Amino acid sequence: TPKKKLTGAFPPIIKAIELGCYEITAWYSSPSPAEYALQSKLYICEFCLKYMKSGVIASRHTAKCPARCPPGDEIYRKDTVSVFEVDGRKNKTYCQNLCLLAKLFLDHKTLYYDVEPFLF
Repeated sequence: TPKKKLTGAFPPIIKAIELGCYEITAWYSSPSPAEYALQSKLYICEFCLKYMKSGVIASRHTAKCPARCPPGDEIYRKDTVSVFEVDGRKNKTYCQNLCLLAKLFLDHKTLYYDVEPFLF
């Protein structure tokens, strides 16, 4: 039988993410760079929101990641809960990663890359 030819963009198949010690099932598809297009699970750093292809890479990243909280200003704290305001202009990559992560759980999210004018 002839092999199927894959052309154009791959359909998104991310089924789950691992964020810290949690594995979370994705509800919707999210656009992702081509190198992640065939991954069914993404590993995301809980501090800087960088996404990775494997648990081994994620473990190495976590050991070296200097971030221990979101970039930006802490605007609320009570007990062990903190809320941060992050400027899309100052922290573009973080905010783009946050948007791509959010798209896995929101059906009608459309903002991914143009994050500079917004506070998150």
